[in-house]
Parts: sequence; structure tokens; C-alpha cells
Amino acid sequence: MGHLRVWALVGVGSLAVAGDFPALTHVQQVRAPDGRPAVVQRVACLAPDRPELAAALTLEEAGPLRWQVTQLATNEAGAAVLETGRTLPQIAPHYQRYVTQGQPVGRVTFAALLGTWKLFGLKFSWENVTYRCALS
Repeated sequence: MGHLRVWALVGVGSLAVAGDFPALTHVQQVRAPDGRPAVVQRVACLAPDRPELAAALTLEEAGPLRWQVTQLATNEAGAAVLETGRTLPQIAPHYQRYVTQGQPVGRVTFAALLGTWKLFGLKFSWENVTYRCALS
């Protein structure tokens, strides 16, 4: 399996992703939605001469200050990266907690994470290529 590293990229900002959002063919239903208000956070990542990676995280309100993951969907390429990424020590405890176990995540914590990625950019290295990502 490829090596995956994730880090914030200072000074890049957000990346414009051209075209339609890719079809998300791998869907992990974490829990059934309760009908409460929900948001979908999408990420698309591009690298030269590589397939686009895409994912969508559906979050449902779990009280006034928390979200709970209801669904994680990826395209084929995104699923391959997630398969490795979710086993890494930097990612595994969070994946386990919020996706596998379905524990709520604080809205302030989640907003700070997204804000940091939008401000500084998000990139990662996978199979000796650097992907740059855009959030929407």
C-alpha cells in the first residue's frame, strides 16, 4: 500500500476544482439519519496525471453544539486512499471515534478544523505524488 501523509499547506488557500463533483460509488452508512438538520462537507483532491479523489461527509445535528456523522461516501480513488489513511496513527483514532463508533464531534472543533484547512490549504502525499484539495 502507498504511504499517505497529510499536512496543512501554508499560503495556498483553496483550490478551484473544475467540472462536476465526481460520482461517489463507495458509501459507508455510519448511522441512520434521524431527520434532524444536516450538512454535507465535500472534498476533492487533484494531482498531476492521477485520478481525482473525492469524498463527502454527511453530518447531522446531535444537539446544539455537536454534529454526528451519518454517512461517508467516496469515489473509487478516494476509497483507496481512505483504506490506507484510516489505519495511520494520525487518523485512526479520529476515524474510529467519529465514523466507526459514531460519536458526536463538537461544532466548534469541526469549524476550526475546516477553517484551518480553508485558510492554509490542505494537501497530502500519496504514492509519491502531492494532491491539493478543495473543500465545499
